[in-house]
Amino acid sequence: MSRPLGILQVSDVSPLTIRGGAERVLWEQAWRLVRHGHQVRIVSRAASDSETGSTERQGVSIAGYPCRRGSSSLEFLVNSIRGARRAVTAALEAAPADIMHLHQPFSAYGALGARGVNALPRLYTFLSPAPLEYRSRQGMTTHHRPGFAARAAQTLLWAIERSCLRRVTRIHVLSDFSADQLWRLYGISSDRIVRIPGGADLDRFVPAADRNAVRRELGLPEGIPVLLTIRNLEARMGLDALIEAMAILRRAAPDALLVIGGAGSLRTTLESLVASRQLQGQVRFPGYIPDAELPRYYQAADAFVLPTRELEGFGLITVEALASGTPVLATAIGATPEILRPLDPSLLFRAATPEAMAERLQAFLENLTRDRSAAAIVRTACRRYAEAEYGWDRSVSRLEDTLSELVGPRPSASTPAEPCPACGDTFARTRLAHGGSAYLQCPRCHTGRIATVPTKTILRTRYQVEYPANFPPRHIVAPRAEMFASILDRLASPGRETRFLDIGCGGGHLLASAFRRGWRAAGTDVSHGACVTVRTLGCPAAQADAAALPFRDACADAVCLVNVLDHTLDPLNTLQEAFRVLVPGGRVAIRVPNAAFHRPWIRLLTALGPLVRWRGWDRYPILHLFPFSADGLRRIVQRAGFRIDVVQNSVLAAEHPGEREQGTRARMLHGMFRLIATQARILETLSRGRVLTGPSIELHAERPREDSGGQR
Repeated sequence: MSRPLGILQVSDVSPLTIRGGAERVLWEQAWRLVRHGHQVRIVSRAASDSETGSTERQGVSIAGYPCRRGSSSLEFLVNSIRGARRAVTAALEAAPADIMHLHQPFSAYGALGARGVNALPRLYTFLSPAPLEYRSRQGMTTHHRPGFAARAAQTLLWAIERSCLRRVTRIHVLSDFSADQLWRLYGISSDRIVRIPGGADLDRFVPAADRNAVRRELGLPEGIPVLLTIRNLEARMGLDALIEAMAILRRAAPDALLVIGGAGSLRTTLESLVASRQLQGQVRFPGYIPDAELPRYYQAADAFVLPTRELEGFGLITVEALASGTPVLATAIGATPEILRPLDPSLLFRAATPEAMAERLQAFLENLTRDRSAAAIVRTACRRYAEAEYGWDRSVSRLEDTLSELVGPRPSASTPAEPCPACGDTFARTRLAHGGSAYLQCPRCHTGRIATVPTKTILRTRYQVEYPANFPPRHIVAPRAEMFASILDRLASPGRETRFLDIGCGGGHLLASAFRRGWRAAGTDVSHGACVTVRTLGCPAAQADAAALPFRDACADAVCLVNVLDHTLDPLNTLQEAFRVLVPGGRVAIRVPNAAFHRPWIRLLTALGPLVRWRGWDRYPILHLFPFSADGLRRIVQRAGFRIDVVQNSVLAAEHPGEREQGTRARMLHGMFRLIATQARILETLSRGRVLTGPSIELHAERPREDSGGQR
């Protein structure tokens, strides 16, 4: 264990009244850190007058500062900030702290102005963007007004939260979705972010020994399907769509019951919708469910349903339901896919519409009725998944490591950077950031590298689960097929026994094209789903990492690495593997995005501000783990031992916005990219191949017939 720390947590919400996820995150972190031997104090805005003053709970000291709500949102904001500043100043004067842990922008803004705070390391837990939270609640309370006042309030909230985020040492998020929001709204890159997911209390949320007994205690019927959702009854929760789904589902499952727990401004509206659809027998509103009762409700349900429309920053209820052995069916909104997709992609609705929800719920209930043993297996899998990934003990241990790292001595600025795989020089930091990730760059050959390299586990999940979901293996646009054809045209014409290996074969379209031309074609991919798709096309495929190919030496006459080298953790080793499996005289074809083209566009679009980032326009240019320039690509290929034949602009493959769209906007975008490709070809011709400005570059090389002629 690290040395005991004095931790001062500051929050807009009080842990004395658990009303939602923010309070639960704060409290679970606090008392578990105390159990780890740390001293934890919480300074929070009191939820009511009865919670002002100091108290102690499970070893955590809690000081609630009063906040006069006032008659306007602005008065409430000012009182919150001032109250936090005074309370934090008093807390630090009473006893020093080693680190400050901030939650929510009002209290954080006040705390950052308190005396003595600048000398402390500061961690900020970011759950959801304040301006978007405000927008989602417009018209629901006196403090969330629509119209011009709403736009002014959102701008002010953005400025306050941005100020907080820029003044803290590190930012903690619970999901990649939240990290993406930090980038889009505030331009915060990943080198300032630590991702530690939320969790479930695995001792409280457990599967029921007797689910029927739990239903009897709660007054729920036995022997019928029970669906549960627990939400604030507000617009962004999508409960109206779920009720409409129940109206559709009633035709196939008339006995199914939906329990909607929670309170909120839409209670009357939702009850009226139930009555208008004549669903009084199929939908119940038990009202607000106390925290102590949550485990039993999870245990009683056959499934938990999450119909959220927006802003699902993590979803503690999702992992609590899974820990209770209850499968969760949900819209693919926010961080929910990060939780459910690795468990079972079919738990996600294909769309956030009543029809899509009803379709998936019907299939789930039919499976439940048809095979009770399969349902038990699913419940066990849910529990095991929660135990493996989402226990609070696991989460708080990682938080403890982060806090200790921030308090400890900072690493020396003279620590040498890792060597560039292309030329061996050391990477240097740059101001370039793309998609929330900071990038390094080699000063000699201009090869880039993402500053925070993902782990093999994260990459495996990305390419096995997330990538195929976003880019279905079976889908291919015509220009991409043309690009594949142009690559094959440059390779030697196949003979009867000529062997072709496609590393990172994706959906197998290049393989299938090579097979039709007469090659003996095989492929590899890290995605099992992609390999299955390839086999349906009649070509063999092995699931494998590009840097560890399961093939003997000198077994292929040609190898292709199309948009693979920039995705691998070790591009030099990947090329050396390609060299190993090629016969002497065998050829390799490589295609990567051209960093010389994409970097300037990224810098321009990023500089245009949060509106551009929020719309995702800055993501049209491409950078992956290793952005290669033409010079960098030449160097790394030669370093692997190959003799280069040609480096050129690659055929445009329509990897740009609008490729699947129709209409005027799509035609304009398509025309713009065609113009870029034409300009690149002209410059390439005039410079005799020395200036390559196309979106992608292509390199063709040969393994020398005499291996001594190459450099390994």
